[in-house]
Amino acid sequence: MNLIKKQSSLFPLFFDQFFKNNWDINVPQNSFYNPSFNVKENDKEYVLEVIAPGKSNEDFQIEIENRLLSISTLNKKEQTDYNYNIKEFEFSSFEKSFELPYLIDTDKINSIYRNGILSITLPKRKEFQNVTKKIISVKK
Repeated sequence: MNLIKKQSSLFPLFFDQFFKNNWDINVPQNSFYNPSFNVKENDKEYVLEVIAPGKSNEDFQIEIENRLLSISTLNKKEQTDYNYNIKEFEFSSFEKSFELPYLIDTDKINSIYRNGILSITLPKRKEFQNVTKKIISVKK
């Protein structure tokens, strides 16, 4: 049973075999990783979601300095008894920064990491929160 499907055409198979990395050459791998992120908003807060699979809570470092939110992780190289024939993914380290607007209450920011997504809640200051619609009746 093969885990990897073979190409049916000779030309792609030739290139697959040529570029197959099993020469035991220690080439440094690029550890730069730029994670995707979402920014959601409601009346009271923004939520910044960063996708970072394969991490744990202790892997993240989140800092705020001069209204600059910095998120980073450190890549822990796992020791393994396997040699990779094909390696299409790796959970690399990254660093990402966001300039926060003045309407964010930086003292109340919190974060949670669940199911491969780091969610950072950025609450708005009270004076910038939308107030619910109020209907004022006109008196006679």
